[in-house]
Amino acid sequence: MNYKQLGRSKALDFFSWAGFQMGFRFDDCVVEYMADFLGRRKLFDDMKCLLLTVSSHKGRVSCRAVSICIRFLGRQGRIREALCTFEEMESKFGCKPDNLVYNNVLYVLCKKESSGHLIDFALAVFRRIESPDTYSYGNILVGLCKFGRFETAIEVFGDMCKSGVVPTRSAVNALIGELCSFSAKEGAVGKVRVRNSCRNFTILVPKVGGNSDAIQPAVGIFWAVYKVGLLPSTFAIIQLLSGLCQLGKVEEAVEILKAVEGKKLSCVGEGYCIVMKALCSHGHVEITSHMFGRMLSQGMKPKLAVYNSIICMLCKLGNLDDAGSVFKMMNKNRCLPDSMTYSALIHAYGGAKNWEASYGLLIEMLGLGYSPHFHTYRLVDKILRENGQMDTCLKLERKLETQMLQKLCKDGQLEAAHEKLKSMIGKGFHPPAYVRHSFENAFRRYGKLKIAQELLRTTSETDRT
Repeated sequence: MNYKQLGRSKALDFFSWAGFQMGFRFDDCVVEYMADFLGRRKLFDDMKCLLLTVSSHKGRVSCRAVSICIRFLGRQGRIREALCTFEEMESKFGCKPDNLVYNNVLYVLCKKESSGHLIDFALAVFRRIESPDTYSYGNILVGLCKFGRFETAIEVFGDMCKSGVVPTRSAVNALIGELCSFSAKEGAVGKVRVRNSCRNFTILVPKVGGNSDAIQPAVGIFWAVYKVGLLPSTFAIIQLLSGLCQLGKVEEAVEILKAVEGKKLSCVGEGYCIVMKALCSHGHVEITSHMFGRMLSQGMKPKLAVYNSIICMLCKLGNLDDAGSVFKMMNKNRCLPDSMTYSALIHAYGGAKNWEASYGLLIEMLGLGYSPHFHTYRLVDKILRENGQMDTCLKLERKLETQMLQKLCKDGQLEAAHEKLKSMIGKGFHPPAYVRHSFENAFRRYGKLKIAQELLRTTSETDRT
């Protein structure tokens, strides 16, 4: 074990000399150490030769030494050699495999083998284990999920629970994650056979929702491991919450979120965002209100998506007072609204024929630099005209045109900016000084200052007239 002082060559020479002196009848720890020593240096031929030499001299080869060889060979993708070592260990080394050997073989077959052709062999190896342990179950479950054998994986998980073995966290993550992914894929498209044609053919059509048959086992697995004090990774939990919400099973998602919430995981905030959006999209006002209050009471800062979902839901239901309160709370909590927030409120107040609120929100929206959708602007313009607010209509149009001009200048769209300013002049709209300055700077950057100055001169002459 002093190879760091001896060097690799001298360490190997000393081992060979000692082996011939002692007939290679070493203690197990020495053979195991040398197998690990050779495996780490990728001397795989020497590693196998070590086992054969010790065995041929009537020395003892332990299961641990064989398992070390299998693991190192598997890590380097030498799957066939690892399996050959496993199959020959009784005949060549006189060593009966134990759980450590089986677990390393399953590790190679399930985690390192990528084709999937040997998954049935892995399952057969697993069935040979008299008392599978946590790692036995963990490896086979990961392999079955990896290669899409979900029904068998669920069956193995059930057997594991009956035997009282707690699964590894990686196995739970694989089970829940792959089942959720399968559910999402199953819900994406479906095959439909068309027969009312000269030639039968199959087309793919989108499905609504997903495959609830795949998500339910994932939910069962979550609760089973939760009862024994084990939680999946944050990524797997988010996948599970997203899958349930996509299928409309929001109540189940809420229960899982409440269970996870007490563990103070980093996924709680994102989980609330997913669940709140789903609750709002399904119009569950009472549960949404309860969950929103729960967020605030625990000191969470709701994200913009949560506020938008609540405001949009309340606006659709015509509850403008509560929508306005949530909007004020949003500003108070320093969560900056976006164009979706303003659009929802403007359309809601517009539907209620409240021109003052709609106009005020649109002006505020423009002030933040957001460009309203054409239908949003037309709605406010229509309400203003119906209420005889012609001056306000002109003011709104002027502000919108000015913002569009400024945006074109900022994006470097000179031709469009030039046409926009000409159109504004034709309507009698004259941009303020800061917009003219932006217009000049945009044209100056591209060496076209004279064109900008000529048009601005026309504006100045019109102002004097």
